[in-house]
Amino acid sequence: MRAPSRPHAALADLRDLAGSDARLYRLARLASLWLLPLMFGIVLVGFEMGPVPGSGCAANAVGVDFTQVWAAGQAALRGGAAEPYDLPRHLQNLREAFGPDCRFAWHYPPVFLLPAAAVAALPPAGAFLAWTFAGVGLLALALRLAGGRAALLVGLAHPLVFCNLVYGQNGLFTAGLLTLGALLVDRRPLVAGLCFGLVAYKPQLAALAPLLLLVTGRWRCLGACLGTVLALCLAALLAFGSAPWLGFLGTIGETDRIILRQAAAGLDLNASAYGAVRLAGGPFALAWTAQIAASFGALALAWRVWATCPDPRLRAATLLAAAPMLSPYVPVYDLAPVVPATVLLVVAAHRAGGLHAYERWLLIAAPLTAGLRVGAEATGICFGLIFALATLTCIAARALPQPATRSLEALP
Repeated sequence: MRAPSRPHAALADLRDLAGSDARLYRLARLASLWLLPLMFGIVLVGFEMGPVPGSGCAANAVGVDFTQVWAAGQAALRGGAAEPYDLPRHLQNLREAFGPDCRFAWHYPPVFLLPAAAVAALPPAGAFLAWTFAGVGLLALALRLAGGRAALLVGLAHPLVFCNLVYGQNGLFTAGLLTLGALLVDRRPLVAGLCFGLVAYKPQLAALAPLLLLVTGRWRCLGACLGTVLALCLAALLAFGSAPWLGFLGTIGETDRIILRQAAAGLDLNASAYGAVRLAGGPFALAWTAQIAASFGALALAWRVWATCPDPRLRAATLLAAAPMLSPYVPVYDLAPVVPATVLLVVAAHRAGGLHAYERWLLIAAPLTAGLRVGAEATGICFGLIFALATLTCIAARALPQPATRSLEALP
């Protein structure tokens, strides 16, 4: 009898993995034990090739996007907080600091100048290291609260975490703050509101939380959220004056042109419904129609889960998975909230008796997120949106009330 071929054996092994919770959990834990040192080792080894003055962004191994955070923070520290909103001036600042290859437009509201100025007080290398450890530490705290040490290890080993580390992006802060807020919303409403409000630097991802607080009547948490946002705005106004706010408001149209219409960062980077249509070659009108439908669909789904689901973990997972759906611009690193959402889904499933088959396949597919942008560029298919939708669908299938069915014995 002939031995099965390698492809058939691999397929059989994959099917066996998809049918065993215990084996899947064991594999995830073992993989995280070697992936975590590898990931952080790459970041630390590439650290010297990161945001180094004069090196040029093309030579950077890590931290390319962080260069503009540092440059904007430096401008704020020397009294030029409005400079990041003047594109020619901002590009000049980037060139002077890091070389001619660094060309990023600044689209953040002035509240983000507060942490940018704080890290810019350090030299670029030290600032990037502090930024990295702060983001990882915040997400680690959120993952530990979500599911203990095992969840922390497996969650940090996710490719979307590594994506944020390499870019030097803020997705880990967003994911950590949203997770803490969603988990503490009923136990510590004031702390939860503080966490939600701190995401004001990225309003397109922060919008869902206060909407859910409003429609579900969580007034203390909503008040803390809005109060935090107001305090941040006042702090930025007192620290930097009104010029950055006027500059920010004046660049909203420019942001639409650069980010959405021209897709300066690349169509393959955007994992939103809008981005999926544009990547496939669809017109702007169709892209906006798809985005509006996705936004309202995600909002309605999250509202229903928060109104009917008794499990706080599944409510939190729904918020995390649905939040990116409301934005027309979701770079793949901003899918980071999907990581704790998946962790919370697994924890809820484990406590309910085990994973469903489609949930296991979702976990098996998680390593493929390492190639979301490459796959989109090669095929014209927005795999980031597909993965995010699959995650939200799995969470909703477990969180929403199941239709009542009669047993066979009750049938006439």
